[in-house]
Amino acid sequence: MKSPLITLLFSIIMINQSYGQVKNANQNIQQQAGNMAQAFISGDYQTFVTYTYKPMVQGTGGAVKMEQSLAKVVNDMKLKGMSFNAITFDEPSKIIKSGKQLQATIAQHTDIKVPNGRAVSTSTLIAISTDNGINWTFIDTSNKNIEALRKAMPNLSPSIAIPAPQPPVRYNL
Repeated sequence: MKSPLITLLFSIIMINQSYGQVKNANQNIQQQAGNMAQAFISGDYQTFVTYTYKPMVQGTGGAVKMEQSLAKVVNDMKLKGMSFNAITFDEPSKIIKSGKQLQATIAQHTDIKVPNGRAVSTSTLIAISTDNGINWTFIDTSNKNIEALRKAMPNLSPSIAIPAPQPPVRYNL
């Protein structure tokens, strides 16, 4: 008689722990994506790069080269009267286990000041954790097709869905 009761209690505890881990992992994705965005907007490219999927950083020539490239792009935009106002995120997708990684997607909304107005672009980030959802790094899927993403990320789960790109929405002043 005790055995079914113990099994039931154990199952309830495991479900609660599992739900808590997923909830914490989702919160970690949102918080760390927000930290990455804040670092980008404030020009702290060194911190921004720490949230970028490591093979992508290596593919650009390393952290210092990536930081320099980001600074140049942002400076070129400023010369054209453009700047980043804000970056916000939706809720992450369902977290998927793929090999030793946890993976999810999260929609990113980037608000950019442009001459005579602003533009808001929406893109999808792939979130990757190799430590069970505690720390996350990200890949922006903008301007990348699924084949290029799979080449950069051979362990990308086939269950990861990446929505089609959307054109930016422009708001005139």
